[in-house]
Amino acid sequence: MSDNIKSKFGLQRKRNYLNRDFGDFRLELLRYANTYFKDKIQDFSEASMGGLFLDMAAYIGDNMSFYLDHQFRELNPATAVEAQNIEAMVRNAGIKIMGDAPASVNVDFYIEVGIDTDPVTNQKVPKRLELPIIKDGAKLESSAGVTFFLTEPIDFSERNENGTYTAETVAITNSSGKIESFVMKRTALCVSGELKTQTVVLGSGFVPFRTITLEDPHVTSILRVYDSDGNDYHEVESLSQDTVFKKNRLSNGTNSIEVIASPYRYIARTAVQGRTTTIRFGSGDGSNIKDARVPDPSDMALPLYGKTTFSSFSLDPNRLLQSPSLGISPSNTTMTIIYRYGGGANHNVANDTITTVSKVEFEFLPNVSYDSARAIRNSLSVSNPTAGTGGAAAPSLQDLKNFVTSARTMQNRVVTTEDLLARIYTLPTEFGVVYRANVLPNPENALSSILYVISRDATGRLVPASDSLKKNLSTYLNEFRLIGDAMDVLDATVVNFRINIECTFSPSVNKYELISLIIRKVSGLYTADTMALGKSIVKSDIFNTVFNQPGVIAVPKIELVNIAGTVQKKTYSNTQKNLEMCLVNDEYIAEPHEIYELRYAKADISVTVL
Repeated sequence: MSDNIKSKFGLQRKRNYLNRDFGDFRLELLRYANTYFKDKIQDFSEASMGGLFLDMAAYIGDNMSFYLDHQFRELNPATAVEAQNIEAMVRNAGIKIMGDAPASVNVDFYIEVGIDTDPVTNQKVPKRLELPIIKDGAKLESSAGVTFFLTEPIDFSERNENGTYTAETVAITNSSGKIESFVMKRTALCVSGELKTQTVVLGSGFVPFRTITLEDPHVTSILRVYDSDGNDYHEVESLSQDTVFKKNRLSNGTNSIEVIASPYRYIARTAVQGRTTTIRFGSGDGSNIKDARVPDPSDMALPLYGKTTFSSFSLDPNRLLQSPSLGISPSNTTMTIIYRYGGGANHNVANDTITTVSKVEFEFLPNVSYDSARAIRNSLSVSNPTAGTGGAAAPSLQDLKNFVTSARTMQNRVVTTEDLLARIYTLPTEFGVVYRANVLPNPENALSSILYVISRDATGRLVPASDSLKKNLSTYLNEFRLIGDAMDVLDATVVNFRINIECTFSPSVNKYELISLIIRKVSGLYTADTMALGKSIVKSDIFNTVFNQPGVIAVPKIELVNIAGTVQKKTYSNTQKNLEMCLVNDEYIAEPHEIYELRYAKADISVTVL
């Protein structure tokens, strides 16, 4: 029979680790000493040696308890107070720390050009050979001294699908009515801040994960990073991301999206303290850029060559990290970094305050004369019809803490329908804009889905998405989909309708004013912001809107009628649908791939007074 080992250690002592402050610790220690050491020490008063021991032990326990509680609180973003811990939580949640936010505003650019004669229509038109391109980076200033930069080039010779100029054109005539020139206007986005170019000379020694700190705080955008060897470095979310999206300008004026390999890449990180930005490069040696494979650890195995014994040896793990799989670390070159910095609420300028052009660069065709080019340059003027918005101070520590909880559910892949729609609506606007989208299961293939999309034209009317937009969308989503997922991108169906309303008015009201009011109120129910794919039209909503207008006595009839094709020189979609057959329980049902549109509100709402 085995011995009871516990009995050989004498009296078993129960210990309590739930004490939290100095008084509780001292009281527990005093009880412990009186129980197990009462024959050794009887005096535990504050002035005695026993009291000193109790106070010291209780003090240590109190401090350890305090720091344990503090460390535990620092694990929770809601209770963390140390800036370093909050910054680490923010980074782990995938939130990008930013400095002061810049303001953005749409600015109108005006130029005056000469005239030419259209050989087909014999009409006076702007002289095409003189139309310039204003390069991006043009510097503008407001009356308050805030600097704005043009973010995209402006091509005044660009035409739309109808062959007309994208720019708004106004003829300038003399006193006799003869056209002497044309004024052309293009609107482009400008962003506030200051532009800075920083150069850094790097030595010949290889440094993995090399970092460069930018000189100015509150960096809002890194525009370009390149070295003296002609290599462009691209910003990525993590160094393991080896591809980036590239924008290409097509001959028809549209932009296409392309996925390219990016061995030269970096990540940008902004610190909470000081809002300084640091860019970090990869760990690969630039001399091994052609060897893009991941190193094989078995290549480092030691051959015995007939020996039966071998001694221990040391292995440098850095040899495994010099692969370009995490990007290239530049060396023996000069890095050039162009970035924009600065922002704040004071950058939100009022409308019509951006009127000064400090720096601009034009690009003309080679056969344009010097005098004509100079005249067009001198004619340039700018204005902002709307106020600048978006400028704000850098988010505080409390703001960053609030972001962590919601950001932890984010994922960089498409799994659910919500993930897919979020990715679709975040496609950069240069590649097209999806107005509405909906995802449905493919009835012929259980492993694929059907994505219906619809866009809007320049007037806000619903039109099928262009082929270039669908190609760009397919390329963009392909980088986020799961392996095995398949998706067909199709055009949604637009159902145009008109509303026929019959009602009775009070004799004392102005009939024409009340009809105009009813048309405004009913058209407000079906604006671009309220309609969606698969959303039905509730007939009672129209009834309540009309009946609640002062002066309306009765509304005996409300009818929705489908309208298609070209009617009275107005163009509608070609979709034909019997809306009365779709009326179920006071709702005009829409299929998941259909969207209702009240295209011409004033003409498509008919009010008959009985």
